[in-house]
Amino acid sequence: MAIVDTHPAFRLAEKHFKNRSTAALPALRGLPASLCLPLLDLARPAEEDEDSVWRAGWWSNVYSSEVPKAKSRKRRNSPLVTDEPARGDRPELELDGMQRVFLADGKEGFVVAEGCVLVPGYLDIEQQKAFLLAALAEYTLPPNPKSLDTHYSLPPSLFDAYSTTPELLIAPKHLELDETERNARSQAAAVNKGPRTLVETAPASKLGYDEVKRRNATWTGDDMSLKLGSKTAEALMKELRWANLGRVYQWSTKTYDFTARGNIAFPQDLEDVCRTIVSDTPWGDVYKNVPEEAVPKYSTWADDYKPDTGIVNYYQKNDTLMAHVDRSELDPARPLVSISLGHSAIFLLGTDSREDPPRPLILRSGDVLIMSGRGRQAYHGVPRIMEGTLAPHFLDADGDSAEMRAAKRWVANARININARQVFPPGFTVNDA
Repeated sequence: MAIVDTHPAFRLAEKHFKNRSTAALPALRGLPASLCLPLLDLARPAEEDEDSVWRAGWWSNVYSSEVPKAKSRKRRNSPLVTDEPARGDRPELELDGMQRVFLADGKEGFVVAEGCVLVPGYLDIEQQKAFLLAALAEYTLPPNPKSLDTHYSLPPSLFDAYSTTPELLIAPKHLELDETERNARSQAAAVNKGPRTLVETAPASKLGYDEVKRRNATWTGDDMSLKLGSKTAEALMKELRWANLGRVYQWSTKTYDFTARGNIAFPQDLEDVCRTIVSDTPWGDVYKNVPEEAVPKYSTWADDYKPDTGIVNYYQKNDTLMAHVDRSELDPARPLVSISLGHSAIFLLGTDSREDPPRPLILRSGDVLIMSGRGRQAYHGVPRIMEGTLAPHFLDADGDSAEMRAAKRWVANARININARQVFPPGFTVNDA
């Protein structure tokens, strides 16, 4: 009897691209409509030989509904073994029916879903290198919260330690506890032991500012682990998963901290890029085929869009980001600007239902995706970082500073996503008390 997979369509697409049960890369060609919409690779170079995705063998496989069996690897002295991947045939880029828009600076964008615009290669090489260094060396500095802060007593600059003294041992915070405090925390952890509770918070736009603030009044932060050991700066930089920019986001409650402690300055360089691309986007063209009742009030975005919060996601090659919807901002329609750096990635962009097959996009270094309007309520995720696709300008080069060499060493096996959004509508009065 055949086994029917009852997972929603978005989950099936995630499973396909995440699959690492064999040495073969997941197929990009011949994907059935029941799994996903046709894959788009809008930033690929015109010439195959310049295409890191093709060179890494990502077009070598065609989709099959049969579950592949795990294959044993050939020994290295076998004449059949080669370090050169099978590359396959790179298909023609199908753009029939794809809506194009042109930004004020002449760059071309594509409407990949309602309210969602992908601008391939928006950042030039020097901008990419600048934001790579900023994401690692500047955006990780205090007071910006990081994923490691809860558990480790970090040096003032973790990246500086990674760059200059990578073998520096960094101790976990629990080693600083006295016996009484440790016992109390251990007992509390035992009481709360069990599967992690999935938090499904209502959209902030429906809860309202006062209710969100009331619910978070007693929040004191997440609990530190009592089991971690000391690790080197090198190891911890590879374990870094996120840094928070601007208004502080509380991961455990999926809401923003609306008190004074959550009010941190947003980086000016990132604000400038985000405001420019939002201002330059022809929103009238983006929304020309959308029903009037679903069109957001975009006419003022060129003047009053001002990102005040953001997350830097740090991906190692085996990391993923599961399907989710960002709905913690008070105005759920204002643009979210997402910047890709380093290795390419498969990005799944769906609808407001996990049951609908998503659109797979290949996001390459320098691409910028803007999500707005009802597109902000679309499920999206990153099921795969694409091995072997590092942009060539992130390879070592003569004249690189010590910091840039360290940044390139980090991104050699990684990807960064910087996303920015606006929590508060224009004119909103914030009471940080």
